[in-house]
Amino acid sequence: MKHAYVSTLDFLNLLQTFSRVITANDHQINLLELHSDNANLHELWEVIGSEITANKDLNQYAMRKLTYELMHALISDPVERVELPCDFEDDIFS
Repeated sequence: MKHAYVSTLDFLNLLQTFSRVITANDHQINLLELHSDNANLHELWEVIGSEITANKDLNQYAMRKLTYELMHALISDPVERVELPCDFEDDIFS
């Protein structure tokens, strides 16, 4: 097995790529309404997985693990609750 040096720049590039995928799918992710009682992270992966898989520079397994760990941490012990804006509910039910 060949070992490669991983720099802090590699880490930042990974986070920026992840951020772009999340931002591009923001509305669909919000529609999932993930919370501690609804932690269906498989649905989250269905939303963002294809974009991550399409990027051959990303390790799909590692990105899936990162996604699950981050979301699990966020929904397990949120610092503050987020109230949905009125127009968000109109988008869902109209």
